[in-house]
Amino acid sequence: MNNKRREDNRVLYYADKLKKKIYYGVPQYIHYVYSLHYMKRNRKIINKKISNREILNVVFIIQYIPGWNKLEPIYSKMKADHRYNPIIVCVPLDINNHVYSGGKYNDTYDYFIEHGYDVINALDGQGEWFDLKQLNPDYVFHSRPYNNFMPKPYTSKSIQKYALICNVMYGATLTVNGQNVEMGKDYYNDVYCYFAFDKSEKKFYEERFLIGCKLKIQKCLTYGAIGLEQMLQARVTDNNNNSTFRKNVLWTPRWSTDPYIGGSNFFKYKDVILGLAKKNKDILFILRPHPLMFDNFVKTSEMTETEVIEFKKYCKAESNIILDEEKEYSKEFWESDFLITDISGILPEYFITQKPVIYCHSDVAFEYTEYASRMIETCYEAYDEKDLIKYFYELSDGKDVKASSRKDCIEDYFSKVHRSSQSIVNALAKKN
Repeated sequence: MNNKRREDNRVLYYADKLKKKIYYGVPQYIHYVYSLHYMKRNRKIINKKISNREILNVVFIIQYIPGWNKLEPIYSKMKADHRYNPIIVCVPLDINNHVYSGGKYNDTYDYFIEHGYDVINALDGQGEWFDLKQLNPDYVFHSRPYNNFMPKPYTSKSIQKYALICNVMYGATLTVNGQNVEMGKDYYNDVYCYFAFDKSEKKFYEERFLIGCKLKIQKCLTYGAIGLEQMLQARVTDNNNNSTFRKNVLWTPRWSTDPYIGGSNFFKYKDVILGLAKKNKDILFILRPHPLMFDNFVKTSEMTETEVIEFKKYCKAESNIILDEEKEYSKEFWESDFLITDISGILPEYFITQKPVIYCHSDVAFEYTEYASRMIETCYEAYDEKDLIKYFYELSDGKDVKASSRKDCIEDYFSKVHRSSQSIVNALAKKN
């Protein structure tokens, strides 16, 4: 597909998104006022339960499995806490505009059953959605903050009428651009308590939801970075993994080239990465694209379905390339030697392993958050193909001159993450 046609299609796609944003703005504000009313009422009900020492029902609506590591530490601690009754409800992944066309199959439910969890299937077997009200929930967590990908009864707009919604971001937010998108008002207008990563993120939240925070109906606590806590718990001490390869290298391209939320270097470095794999058969290349990447590129006409199929076929045929589309990645992070990545919410999770990172800058002029700027400074920053190849060979040979500065950055910003989930559990059991 030629570049001009690809660019024209992208312009039309994002122009349509802008029109929708303006159209839905006014009703959203009206809904926000009603949502604050429900929050205030629901908070009184929960405070009464806390005073009477009743057990709090907490529902975890899980759909996006890579985001489970942000909630699993909270769930596990609540499971062992007499004050809580935590419940997992599994929603299938492929839902768009609230519509699911997968029949009775629930991939999320199957995944959790296979891993030994006691969970509820959101599909009740009759093609209907399980009624969450039966669980009498006090607090509800979603695995990601996008109503569009939920059935209508499970959206924040429906749930906020009878329960308080809490949120931990499903991935770390590294830019102000990302905060604007990921903390969208369509969902967060209904969030009672957001657990932020740091003070700057708390400040952003309180300014964005000024009315609710000023009225002390909504609140934000700096108990985030839960994914980092889970990553440390999942640490693999034996990095050998009986691999026949000299090094294991991860590549995680971003899912979108959209200048506002994207910056993907997939097209820029695809041939470079494949070329390095061809020249270095003693190194294993694990390509781990975002779950939305290929579908998004087809949707925006940046790739055809045939091109996606051919790319996947090529990777499968190569002896030292794995196209990893599995849902869990903690073990893979610990068993790798270094990461090549675009801007991504998984960067802090990999960073805390203390392994080196080649950070690929894009043409997008991101406004990084404070901790992200410091973190990226301790990565190997690639601006072009020459930089990427240079750092690849240096790290492949074990030359890691930034190891000490990475360790200092981790100490400054991530030294307290192991206490995050317990702080959240304690906070939700207090009257307020």
